[in-house]
Amino acid sequence: MDTTEYKNGQKIYDLIKEVIDVTGPRLPGSEEEKIGAKIVAEQMQRELNATATTEEFKTPRHACISAIPWLGWAGFVFFCLFYLSPIASLVGAACLLLFALLHIFYYSHLLDPLFKKDISQNVYAVIPPKSGKAKYNIMMTAHIDSSWCWLHSYHNANTMILKTAIGVVSVVGLLVISLVTIILQAKAGLSLSFMSLKDVFANISGGTKSKLDVALLVFYCLPLICLPGLYFLSRFMSWSKEKAAPGAMDNLSGVATAIEVAKHFINDESEVAKDAQFVVVGTGAEESGLVGALAFVKKHKDDKNFFNEDTYVLNLDSFRDMDNFNVVCKDSLQFVPFDKELIQLSKQAIDNCGVQSHLIENPIGGSDSTAFARAGIKTVTLNAQDPRPTNYYHTTNDGMDNLNIDTLEKGYEVVNELIRLIDEKYKDKD
Repeated sequence: MDTTEYKNGQKIYDLIKEVIDVTGPRLPGSEEEKIGAKIVAEQMQRELNATATTEEFKTPRHACISAIPWLGWAGFVFFCLFYLSPIASLVGAACLLLFALLHIFYYSHLLDPLFKKDISQNVYAVIPPKSGKAKYNIMMTAHIDSSWCWLHSYHNANTMILKTAIGVVSVVGLLVISLVTIILQAKAGLSLSFMSLKDVFANISGGTKSKLDVALLVFYCLPLICLPGLYFLSRFMSWSKEKAAPGAMDNLSGVATAIEVAKHFINDESEVAKDAQFVVVGTGAEESGLVGALAFVKKHKDDKNFFNEDTYVLNLDSFRDMDNFNVVCKDSLQFVPFDKELIQLSKQAIDNCGVQSHLIENPIGGSDSTAFARAGIKTVTLNAQDPRPTNYYHTTNDGMDNLNIDTLEKGYEVVNELIRLIDEKYKDKD
């Protein structure tokens, strides 16, 4: 591709490459993430002529999505316990589902104290308004860390959702089978604590079998159907640094776009956004459940210089696919809708740039916008990414070859246009 017509896209590409060439993957709390944050801080200072501030925080190891394989391995343990005592497998499966709901699907972080902590960091730079007086704040956020490799997506993205769903259903199935078996054992007057299967076999082999004995025998066999799903969960992802995602698209593309957009308005000779204070934030540990964004909000939520009714947080998260310029309206599993006005302005900005806009909800996980929305701060997430499972999302395929410079260029244009539309609101304000 001739990149001479994509000057800004090429610059964004170069900023991404500057990090990737040194760090490779940057798992939350890893040494590589720290090095990546240091490089991003240097880029902010160099490109924006602004002081970059680094703030450290603790992030739980194996939080949220990275804990999914534990569901599979623990499920195998409770499968075996079923044949000693269905009560044990019932309690175990219930605990697994509660763990999944609180720690994996909904980022509650209630269970974080159970996990070893690593040090991560946020990096940010503040650029004062050219007019000397800020009428509003534009905060652009994007995460520096990258993800572990999702093995199902890497090997066959078309079956990723199916395999994961089968895994979850298997845990639910083990719970239901355990409960029904306990009820049947109670009706048969069998022990609930130790192996009752021998008693069932004794009745059947002795010729005294009943319908209840047959039902119990069937239910003792049923947990076998859960094994494939538990295996799928155990193989959901790899914890190996060597197999982790380099994170060129997700999400150095967002980090570099934020820097390049801020640089544009610093050097722009027009009156657009002259009254805007820009804050560029590179968050850490997003893949561990938005820990960096949550830490940033907690530290600065009472700082009116950052957060007030005229603050707009634009979360930029993955730019690759020209046909999928999305405005993310909500993180469904986090039960957090984003700002309605910013959603409409973002859609208009995408359409104004000559590409088709799509309004979507994030069906799984969450984005850094959730941390700001929970605090009542106006925010929206923008991306250019196929929302369906792909072999380059959270896999080793998300390297420099995964980027499209024309999409990076268009993403830069879209964010510029969105800021111009926000600025229109403040032209006549004192």
